[in-house]
Amino acid sequence: MDVKKPNLSFEQWREKIIQVFYLIITLIFLVEVIVFLTFRPFGLLAETMTDLNYITKYIIIPTLINISLVYTCHKINTKRFKERIKNTAIPVTLSLLATVIAHVHIQVDTIITVFSMPVFLTVLFGKRRMTRMITVLNGILILLLSIRASFDLETRTIFFYLNIVVAFTLLITAYLISNVLIAYNKANSDFVNSSYEAQLSLTEQAKNDSLTGLFNQRTFHALLKTTMEKARKSKATMSLAIIDLDDFKEINDSFGHLAGDQVLLHFTDLMKEHCKEGDAFISRYGGDEFAVIFPRASRELAYLRLESLRKRCKQVPSEKTGISSISFSAGIANYIEGEANATLLFHQADSALYQAKENGKGQTIIYQQHCD
Repeated sequence: MDVKKPNLSFEQWREKIIQVFYLIITLIFLVEVIVFLTFRPFGLLAETMTDLNYITKYIIIPTLINISLVYTCHKINTKRFKERIKNTAIPVTLSLLATVIAHVHIQVDTIITVFSMPVFLTVLFGKRRMTRMITVLNGILILLLSIRASFDLETRTIFFYLNIVVAFTLLITAYLISNVLIAYNKANSDFVNSSYEAQLSLTEQAKNDSLTGLFNQRTFHALLKTTMEKARKSKATMSLAIIDLDDFKEINDSFGHLAGDQVLLHFTDLMKEHCKEGDAFISRYGGDEFAVIFPRASRELAYLRLESLRKRCKQVPSEKTGISSISFSAGIANYIEGEANATLLFHQADSALYQAKENGKGQTIIYQQHCD
């Protein structure tokens, strides 16, 4: 089973938060309407204002401003801005929504309750720099709104100034707690990433041969079944080649197993040159035997690929072992729709390889019915 990479993108989370912003706007609108319908008839709201002026000032204009703010945030999220700008737009938008609420109602109590939320929101993005910036921004907004409120309040008691102090205290508290949460999330994120890397490494080890890095036998059989299934569905052709190095035992006996490993690595490099990734799946089937799946190649094209590889093996000696050339025998089988399964196709290619060995080695044989 493939290891799923952790999704570190904030895109889906930004979209969810923007949806929440629209819900917040709707909730604020409904609250304002309910307050108007409940208290206005009793003369408890701005007695000197007409109903139209009240609705315009406290409901229509703030709602339009809020919608504009969130819509702008949404557009930033959908345009080709840098990730940093998109992330920063989220808490800034919440800060501006808080500003609209506090500005409209000119209540220091309201200021206290709303401006710590954008700071906590920055925890999602895990950037201390963003947290500092939003904290400073909201501190400035609290100060400006407090000055505005001081002009409209007829009586400025000690509680007015105390509420301002509390607002800044809550803001600083939100900043400090947010930093701790960011550190906590980073530790968890680092653990998840390290676990992913470890799982990925183990998965690669399970899929690949430890010496050559090619697919191992188990992965080969899985790829063969998958490739044949795709060929069957698309009514396309595919071929399988089984390759065996000639006289490899003599190389091990004469030069040692370390030299033999170097020959296998050299041959692996040459195969990769001639069988590009995507055009062929190369596996080390075992020992000095290799299997190559050509997912879109006819048997004739697969034959030409192997003969080109054979020519290259004669031209390029193994520098680390001193062996002048590598000789191999190969058998090719071609998938024909409805006439073969994975086991049979492998048997046909292996049978052709056996025939190549019987014929004197150093050659490629395409499977024919008389090979069995």
